[in-house]
Amino acid sequence: MNYFSDLGRRVPTEGLRVFNPTPSEYYKLSQPALNYEQILSRLKQQHMAPESISSEVFKLAAQSLLETIKTNQPYQNLLKGVHVPFVYFGAKDDADLGEAIEQKLLPGVQKSFNGMYPDSHFKAVLQSNSELPGNIRLADASQYEKFIEATQNGPIVGWYFPQALQEFDTDSQRQQMKTLPSLDGAEICLSGAIDICAAVVGSPNLLISEDFYTPILCMSAYEHTDSRMVLLLKAYGPHLEFWCMTQMLTSTTTQVSEQWAGGLCVFMKV
Repeated sequence: MNYFSDLGRRVPTEGLRVFNPTPSEYYKLSQPALNYEQILSRLKQQHMAPESISSEVFKLAAQSLLETIKTNQPYQNLLKGVHVPFVYFGAKDDADLGEAIEQKLLPGVQKSFNGMYPDSHFKAVLQSNSELPGNIRLADASQYEKFIEATQNGPIVGWYFPQALQEFDTDSQRQQMKTLPSLDGAEICLSGAIDICAAVVGSPNLLISEDFYTPILCMSAYEHTDSRMVLLLKAYGPHLEFWCMTQMLTSTTTQVSEQWAGGLCVFMKV
C-alpha cells in the first residue's frame, strides 16, 4: 500500500474528505534552504532551543532522522514533499496550550519573521471574540501528546512536512492518523502549534513567495473548545498572520479547500 504520493502527500483512503484526490499544486511552498546554523540561531534567540546544542549536533541529528524516514518504506515518499527542520525544548512551557501560544510561540514567530522581513507585519486575528487561554486541547488521534511529552523531557529534533495533508478537511487530517503505520526509530504526529511555530521561527520565509500562492498551514493537532474554530498560519503577500477562525462553510459543513494544508511532524530526542 502506498501511504504517500510522489508529491509527498498522503494518499486519501475511503471515508476521508479531500478537495481533490490528486492535489492541484496551485498552492505550494518552496523547499527552504537547510542552513542549520542559521535555523538553530533563530530558535535559540526565541528560547526554543537550548544553548547547549551546537549546529553540528543539530545537523547530524536532523540528517539521521531523514535516513530513518528513508529506511521506513511506507514513509519514503514523504521526503518528496517540502520538509523543514527544527529543534525544540519545552520544559518551561505553560501547561495551558492556549497560553503557551500567546506568550511564547506567536511572539517567537513575530520576532523571527520581522527579523527577516522588517517592513512586513505579523499579526494575530481571533474571530468571534475567541480566546486561546483555557480553550485549547489536543485532538483525539493526533498523537501530539507524545510530542509534548518528548519536548518536556529534553530537546528534540524534528522535521515538519507542511503539505503532507494538503486539501484534507480538518477532521480527515485527524482521522487518517489512525491508519498510519508505526515509524521505526522515530515518532510521528499530526502537526500542531509547537512544531509549526518552531519550523517557521527557524525558516521564517517558509510562507513568503514572489512566484506563487502559498497554502494555509493548519494546526490541526489542536482543537478549540468551540469546535467551529481552527488555528492556522497564512501569508498575505509579504505579510504573515495567525488566525483563530471558523472552519464552517455552512452550519453543518466544514471547510475543504485546495489552499488548506495539514502537516505531519516526525521527531526524535537529540
